[in-house]
Amino acid sequence: MEQSSLASNSPSSQPVAGAGEQAAQSRPTQPQGEVDLPPESEERQPFFSVPYSVRTKVSPPGTSQPEASQPNNASQSGDSGSQAVNRVSPDVVVDSSETRIPLPTANPTQSQSQARPEGGPVQVKIRLPQSQEASPEPEVTPPADVSERAVIEGPPAQPRVATDGDGQVSMNIGPPPDSPNQDGRVGISIAPPVENSGNIQQKRAVNEGAQPIEGAEISPEGGVVVTIAPPSGGQSVRVSPPPTVVEGAPPPQPTQEEIAEASKSVAPSAENLTIQQQMALQEGRPLPSAENQSVEAIDPQAKVENGTDQGLSGQDIQGRDGVEASNATLAEEARLQAIRDKLYEAQSMMFNGALENALTMFEDILKQPGVPDDVREETLYAIADIKKQVHSDDVEAHYDELSQSFIEAMNSNLRSTRLPRALLNLGLLNLQVGNFPEAKAYFKILQDKFPDDDNIPSISYYWGEYYYKKGDYKKAADQFQYLIQTYPEHELVKPAAYYLADSLNRTGFTDQAFQIVDYIDKRWPDYYMENAQFLRLAGGVEMKLKKWEQAKNHYFTYYNLNPEAEGADIVLAQIGDIYIREKEQDAAKQIYQKAVKDFPDKDGGLVSKMRLAEEGIYDEPAMSEMATVFDRPYNKRPENIYKEIVEEHPQSPLAPIAQLKLAMWYAFNKKYPEALAAAQDFIDKYPASPLIDRARKLGDSVFALAVPGMVEEGRYGRVVRYWETYDFIGKKDTKVDDSTRLNVATSYWKVGQPEKALELIKPFLTQKQRLELSEEALGLAVNIYLDQLAWSEIADLVAMAKKNWKLKPAQLRQLDYARAMSLQNLGEANKALAMWADLAKDMKVAPAFRAYAMYYMAKAAMDRQDLRKVFVYAQEALSLLLQTSGDPEKIKDAVLMSIYATERSGRYSEALKWAKEYDNYIDVDNPEWASTRFKLARIYRKAGAIDEWKQLLEDIIEKKPETLQAQLAQSALDSYALEQQVQQYAPAPQ
Repeated sequence: MEQSSLASNSPSSQPVAGAGEQAAQSRPTQPQGEVDLPPESEERQPFFSVPYSVRTKVSPPGTSQPEASQPNNASQSGDSGSQAVNRVSPDVVVDSSETRIPLPTANPTQSQSQARPEGGPVQVKIRLPQSQEASPEPEVTPPADVSERAVIEGPPAQPRVATDGDGQVSMNIGPPPDSPNQDGRVGISIAPPVENSGNIQQKRAVNEGAQPIEGAEISPEGGVVVTIAPPSGGQSVRVSPPPTVVEGAPPPQPTQEEIAEASKSVAPSAENLTIQQQMALQEGRPLPSAENQSVEAIDPQAKVENGTDQGLSGQDIQGRDGVEASNATLAEEARLQAIRDKLYEAQSMMFNGALENALTMFEDILKQPGVPDDVREETLYAIADIKKQVHSDDVEAHYDELSQSFIEAMNSNLRSTRLPRALLNLGLLNLQVGNFPEAKAYFKILQDKFPDDDNIPSISYYWGEYYYKKGDYKKAADQFQYLIQTYPEHELVKPAAYYLADSLNRTGFTDQAFQIVDYIDKRWPDYYMENAQFLRLAGGVEMKLKKWEQAKNHYFTYYNLNPEAEGADIVLAQIGDIYIREKEQDAAKQIYQKAVKDFPDKDGGLVSKMRLAEEGIYDEPAMSEMATVFDRPYNKRPENIYKEIVEEHPQSPLAPIAQLKLAMWYAFNKKYPEALAAAQDFIDKYPASPLIDRARKLGDSVFALAVPGMVEEGRYGRVVRYWETYDFIGKKDTKVDDSTRLNVATSYWKVGQPEKALELIKPFLTQKQRLELSEEALGLAVNIYLDQLAWSEIADLVAMAKKNWKLKPAQLRQLDYARAMSLQNLGEANKALAMWADLAKDMKVAPAFRAYAMYYMAKAAMDRQDLRKVFVYAQEALSLLLQTSGDPEKIKDAVLMSIYATERSGRYSEALKWAKEYDNYIDVDNPEWASTRFKLARIYRKAGAIDEWKQLLEDIIEKKPETLQAQLAQSALDSYALEQQVQQYAPAPQ
């Protein structure tokens, strides 16, 4: 059946439809008296020149042969024209689109001379099927007063015949109803000719005195109903319906409000119509244009020019008026013929592709006054079709212009058979720009008003096509399935089946897709000649189902049809993959090499290079399997291929997998920084890739391999930088293991960011103990708190761990140390002393912990003035602190306690030794230097070393003259000098 340019059979653009229909409807014929439509010529003619009735495709039911509608040869006469009545076989299904058949009439004067008597019969001959040869061929002579339109009720389509004033017959063929009459026969209502006076105002011709038809009934509308037996004896040829693979869904339905809104554009407001247009609308006739209104109303001023006023006789006036009327009629007919000739020329341009020139000419026609209604209608539809094709690439930008063109064409004749096509185009136009309510409403109007129209199946097709282009393949599959199940014989079933198979394949329903592919293969064995992509689709579906031979045959057929066709490179690579699956390595190698040679820079050639380098198929790479590929001596080919694809073909679909494999290559070769950078590049470049999780997992594993070595080497800053830089490390969905997290926490502590370290280990410091991990996290937390002098936090953490966890002895000793330290600093030294004593005597305690225990025990002895224990504990603490590189301040404090103990006990020589040792820990810039030197000088004097005493005091005065110790030193020296002078005058001992 005929499709519009917008409502085409496939997504691809089609020639502008409807123009051939328009040309056939409008082209006049030369007067030939009685006429038959000529048989279809064997020689191919230009499409627009073939009469419409010859071009109309017919689809016979059963096995009957299609026949084109042929007119009956009969002479007709009338007051204003003649009528030709077609002869239609009841076993022929005729398209319901409007058709105009040339009327065989002479010029107006000749038709008047050959006028038939009023009420003359109209003969209709109906040929029955061959199975009913015994039945006579009825001749029907309707009475004069019958219906204007022919309505067909039943399977055979009967034309509606009406004459135009220009000598043409308008035949409107309506769709058959759902069921025949009760007796199984078909009712036919035949309309009389319609009189048209000068193409200005149509009138109904009322014929009187006609004889009734034998065996006929008068319908309620005034038509003649003739009962005809339905055809029989034919055998139906049926094609097995396609498999139901998904639950098909009918097109989306609009709401009542949406339907009402769309209906406003279809039915014009009565208040905007002229009286003649309102009458035509009520009577079901085409709406006459504003220019074609009746000119019968004469201006009153015309009476001034009336011949009677000039004193002429009635006979003279009548003769003059007759001549003038005849001349006016000839001039009007010539003008109208010129308009029609211009229409034919515009249609010819339209078919030859000169759309812009044709559009200009069509628009000029509309500017002419008094354009006939049928010409106006054809012109408006042609303009709408041309604009739709011209703006097909940018529908959204020209939506208003396009929709208005179709609405204006529809409203030119609300009874036109073109109306279903216009509604379909409006629905599709709104669908293309995303106006779903309007699209659904227009489609619904089409379904309700024209339920048997051939455009109905197109609704499901266009909804499916829309969803397909949007990537909603599930909804697309539902629409395509509904179409092929509901209208299995429609011409759109073939492309719909292809898109259904592809939609199912894309949504993962591979088995169902294969059923549809098999259905297409069997019903249309040569479909691949129309759509070669079907071969690729079939091959891809069969590969997924491991039907290697079938897939290989489809791929080879595609390639051999056109080795340079789109996707031929991919097809070759897939053929190679099939050979690999079939363990035919040599054949696969030859195919890959050919793909590389013929398509070195296309995806098929690139994937073939990858296959040759890897010696296999690795489309879902994992580090474990890629290691076997990389573990080959002197094999640098994979790395080079990966770099070529990533760097030279970054837009290729192979680039993501090449990037991932390059990261794996670096990781395998322990180039951890390069591997991490490659993994990060993958995430940055291909965030929507289905391989994104593999890249994150690879990055995490590479980081986990690299961190222990970096921590051991003290490269804490690099660990922290990697953790913070790469998106796949340290984020919410990271796959980094807990041990690596603890290493990262340690690195944060070492680089002076203890808060981030505590945040990382917080999950391990709960009441629920995590073996190994909790103990390590506890030790790190204690050290951090010790550095921060957070004694309360230490006490709480230790109390929680000792209460809820099962700890090893070493861990318990660590906690005891931490708790003793917190008690010491919280002012509870007495409670801490017992714990220090236990730690000090336990030789399994870490030397650093024992050093602090001895130190605090020496401090406690100092408080008790137990000089012996002060010296012993201070000496042990000093030794352990020096061994573990302990706190320098505590080291100096231990030395001072040793000096104090020896000096107070009178062991001045020992005191001097420790004093000199202490002097090594401070320099002259130390604030304590002057006071320490002064104490040392005092010890020297007590030991009798006056020279060393004097030297130390003079050193203080020289280097720190502004200090208090310098003044005390000067005073001590002055006193000593005075004492020496006094002793010179002292009496000698007796």
